[in-house]
Parts: sequence; C-alpha cells; structure tokens
Amino acid sequence: MKYFIVISQFLFAIFVIGQKSDVFIEVSETDIVVGQNITISITSSLNGKIEFEFPSNFQKGYTQMEGMSQEYKNGVSKTVYYKTQNGFFTEKGKYVIGPAVVKSNGKIYKSNRVKVNVKKSDKTIPKSNEFNRKLKTIKTVFGETNVSNQEIYEGESVNLNAKIYSKYPFSKYGYTPYEVSGKYDDFEIKNKSPLALAEEKIEGESFYTLTLDTRVVFPLKSGNFVINPFEFDIVDSRIYRVNSDKKIITVRKLPIKNRPDDFIGLVGDFEFEVALSNNEADLNEVITLQISIDGSGNFHHAVIPELSLPEELELYADPVEKKDYEITAKGFQGALKYTYPLKVLKKNSTKIPAISISYFNPTEKEYLTYTSASLPINQNTDTTDIEMIQNAVPADKVKEEAHVNQRNEEIGTKNANWIWYLIILLLISGLAMFLWIYFKRRGSVDQNSEKLPTSREIKDLLFGLENQTEPSILLSQMEDCLSQTCSMIIGITFLKVSRNEIFTLLIEKIESSELQRLKELYKQIDVMRFSKETSKLTLNDMKSECKSLILSILSKKP
Repeated sequence: MKYFIVISQFLFAIFVIGQKSDVFIEVSETDIVVGQNITISITSSLNGKIEFEFPSNFQKGYTQMEGMSQEYKNGVSKTVYYKTQNGFFTEKGKYVIGPAVVKSNGKIYKSNRVKVNVKKSDKTIPKSNEFNRKLKTIKTVFGETNVSNQEIYEGESVNLNAKIYSKYPFSKYGYTPYEVSGKYDDFEIKNKSPLALAEEKIEGESFYTLTLDTRVVFPLKSGNFVINPFEFDIVDSRIYRVNSDKKIITVRKLPIKNRPDDFIGLVGDFEFEVALSNNEADLNEVITLQISIDGSGNFHHAVIPELSLPEELELYADPVEKKDYEITAKGFQGALKYTYPLKVLKKNSTKIPAISISYFNPTEKEYLTYTSASLPINQNTDTTDIEMIQNAVPADKVKEEAHVNQRNEEIGTKNANWIWYLIILLLISGLAMFLWIYFKRRGSVDQNSEKLPTSREIKDLLFGLENQTEPSILLSQMEDCLSQTCSMIIGITFLKVSRNEIFTLLIEKIESSELQRLKELYKQIDVMRFSKETSKLTLNDMKSECKSLILSILSKKP
C-alpha cells in the first residue's frame, strides 16, 4: 500500500509538470548587466486580468502593451491574452521574476518563475529607454508603410498600407496603425479574403508577408502630409518589435493660371458623353438631357455642371444624380451620370448650346476640356405661318398709314368746329373702351379662378389612381395630382410657373416637412420616368405616399 501511494504521487507530479501552463512568463535575456534593456512578456490562455509585480530594482521603460490576439495552430483558433513591458535593472544581483497571477472563473492561476542574473556594468544607466533589438531581428523582420505616390495634386488619391516582412512565419502579433497628419478624405479598402501570411521573394530571398490597413486618402489642401510610423509586435519566444519609417507626401496646389470657368472639381482621367432623349417635343412636354462621366478619380468631389438653355426651354426640376462608382487602389472608378428634365415652353426650332466641362489630369499636369456638339430641338417644326404673319405686318402698317393720311386730308377741308365733335366722340369712345377692359378683366379673373381645381376634384383624381397599374400612366397621374394640389394652394395654375417657382411659393403656404416630402416625391417620380436609376420606392409605395401627402395638405386648407 505504501509503495502504491508513492508511485501515484510520482505519476501525478509527472502529469502536472507535463501540462502546458495557462499563464507563462518569458524574458528576452536572463544574463544581463545593469542598465541593459530587456522585455518581460506574459501570455495567458485565460480570460482574466493579468496581475504582476515587477522587482523593486526594475525600472520600467516606455514600451508597454496589453491586449489579445488570435493564434492559429493546426487550423484551430485560440485566443491569447498578453502583457509586455520593457525596462532595465538599476542594481546588480540575482532576481526572480514572477509568478504572474490570473483570476478566471473563480479560480487563481499562477505562472512560472524566471531567474535573471544582473552583473555590474562599466556603462552608465541609459537615460532613454529604447527597445533592445538584436541584429538578427532587424535582418529577419521589418515593416514598411507603402505609399503609391509621394508627390500628388489636390484632389488626387494616394494608396496606403502597412506591410510586414518576416523570414519566419508567425501567428501572434500586436499592431498599432500608422497615422496621417492634415485634412483629408479617408476610405478603407476592405479585404474580401481572410487575413493570412503570403510568401514573396525579394531580391532572391523568401519572406512571409502580411498586409494590413489598406486605405485610399484624398488630401483636401496643399502642403506636406506626414505618415507617422506604425508599430508591429511579433509575440514568440520573445517580443520582436517592428517600426516602419516615416513617410512624407507632398501635395501640390492645382494651377490657378488658365483654370477654366467650367472646371467642376474633378481630378483624374475621365471621358464624357452628352445625349438628348428626344429632338422633337411638343409644347409643355418634358424631355431629358444626360451628361455621363466615366473614368477614375475624385468622383465624390464633382460639382453638377450648369446648363445654358435657350428661351424655348427651362429646367423643369433639379438634376437627378446617379453614382455608379466604387473605391479602388487608384481612387474611385466607375461612372457618374446627371439627368436634367427640360420642359418645352415654346415649340420653335432651337438649339441647346454646346456644353463644355473641364477637369484636371495629373498625368498630363494640365486642365483638359470636353466640348459637346450643340443639340438641335424641333428642327422639323413648320414655321411658314409665323413667317407669313411677320411678313404681313408691314402691309398692315402701310394700309393704316394710308388711311390716316386720307383722314387728315378730310379733316383739313372741314370747318374748325368739327374739332369739338371729335373731342366729344373721343371721350365717349374712351369711356366705352374703359368699361370694356374693366368687364373683360373681371371676366378673365373669374375664368382663371374657375380653372383652379377644388378639393373635391383633387380627391376624385386621387381616387382614379387606385385602379391604375400601367407605370407610365400612373406616374403621369400622380404628377398631375401633385401639380393640381400645388395650383390650388398657391392660387396659380401650374402651367404658368416652373416646379422650382412652385416650391418657392409654397414655403409660406405649407409646413416645411410637407414641402420636403413633396420635393422628394417629385424627385422619385423623375427618377422613375427620366433615369435608368432604380427608385428607392416601389410604385405602390409612391402611390400611398402621394395620397397621404395630398390628403394631409388638403386637411389643413381652410
């Protein structure tokens, strides 16, 4: 029995010694001199605070990290908690570092102990605490902040990333990102594949590389932008710290000399196209003009191009903007389209003047201008009647002048007393003319007031929306319901004012929230009618919103 107990205790001791400690202390060097920097690393697989007391003669340095990382072994993920501290001993002697303690799930776990022998040094204690790197560490592990271009123009993009190069694979690490000084727009390029080491050859040598923190930056002003170094710690048998070098990006100001008036803020490489939906249109018909911009650059800084329109056309509503671009390593790539709804005010033969758009090309280092051709409208309209009327006017004038001359001759031959009869006749004619104009204007006002819709008529129009399923007809009916409602509120028929003028007149007539809903609904109708962009709302949603908005406005009208 006695031998059995002894053997059991022996086997238990072997089992305990063979188990991997849940809390572990490592020291970068154990045989050192006074003032020599070392790093103490504590790792734990337990979720709990690491408690540790440093020896009394240990002077802490400035490098301290505490956190967690993921360790992958045989395809299995494991969470590791770590705490590191650098520093040096101020007195010679033999020291015992540890144990560190972790409290987890109501239990206390202790780490191993590490003995450190500190000898006297002929050198003075260092005033600054810097991480102690061995030559082999510098050769085998290094980091770099990659910058796509260190000299750019305002509005031009630069691609940044942090990259680690190591001769040996690693799985546990800590990362402190680089920082960019100055004012800029920042976009992250998300890695679609899992973060993992890659093998690369550099000058014939094989390295394991890890790319982190890929971003695209658009500096917003000229000057020098500093990319401060990142820090990277590989946690292995010791802590290997890697610092990248500081980088400086010089941002040039866009040239002011020869800057075109039609510059819309784009910097990059672009192509343009201008197209008209229809070259023939009836009076009050709405057609669309579309400006398409394709390429790469700072699409998000673009300003909507302005149009110069002839008197026969007006901008019916705000342009519809469609963004079809995404962030890439070269900046934004894709397309941007502006669709302008234009209303025909006069059915005359006319042209939209050539549209010019300028941008800055950083490769060419100059402004480039695209100029479209002029766009003809209603070139086939028959203007013969108009010309006949214009040609007939001089003949009427000649006839009238001849009649006046004849009357003057007759007046010259009559007695002077006839002048009094003429004065009386003019007074009677003037009075008759005054009464005629007065009653005509009164009748015109009554007629105009009769053209304005009533609440009942508008509700009847709303009722007509219920059974309509044809998209084009439904959109036209919804727009008509909205326009008729606006006419009733402002007291002017919508045919006499543009949509933007309607919005201005409604500012003091309806609540701001209702006005905003009205603008948004008009916009969604325009998107569905005039643009290839998909509307945020379905037809049923738009129908419900139209009915709700109009009934809300009508309920508040006295």
